[in-house]
Amino acid sequence: MPRSIVKSSRRLRSDLTRLLGDAPLVGDERQEDYDAFYQAIVSTTSQPDVINKLYLKDFVDLSWQIRRERLILADMIKLFQKRIVLRLLKETRSPSDQPPGISTAIFRIFGADSEAQSWLSDPVARKKIDANLNARGYSPSNILAQAYLEGATEIDAVEQRIASYEIRRLMALREIERRNEKSARQLKKSTAYLIEGELGAFKEAAE
Repeated sequence: MPRSIVKSSRRLRSDLTRLLGDAPLVGDERQEDYDAFYQAIVSTTSQPDVINKLYLKDFVDLSWQIRRERLILADMIKLFQKRIVLRLLKETRSPSDQPPGISTAIFRIFGADSEAQSWLSDPVARKKIDANLNARGYSPSNILAQAYLEGATEIDAVEQRIASYEIRRLMALREIERRNEKSARQLKKSTAYLIEGELGAFKEAAE
């Protein structure tokens, strides 16, 4: 192949990379994770032209941001649940529950936070604490409801961002569908598999 054509081809790929832009990474998100996510979605579609690559990049970026927000939402709900558990541990603890030599006041200052952290991170401890709180009239579903009420503003803000990303992603998908219906169907299937698989974290927080 003539050298001039090779140079032109390389310049075109470089220009296209600049045109598509960088990955929308924040915090500790890794480029290699984004690249794998991108390839898992794009590899299911037929070979896109330059215009479709732009729409595909938008679609993948928005899918990545939706994934991030759902993980944030799951963690946020868990933290609000922990806050409710901590408060209930302090409020419902009776002297008969304390080990010898440990006052209720000391537990409220030092012990409750440790137990609430165990509730968050240790499934065995969580089961025991849930049973104790349930015996006092606070079921896991009640704790979850209180967490939603306490974190309503923050939770709603995340859900609004997710809804905004969903609308923008749908617009990108419609443009892709207008140009290639088969590619659009493949994108729907691949992103549903990737993102819905992450919903396990969200469902675990809601249990």
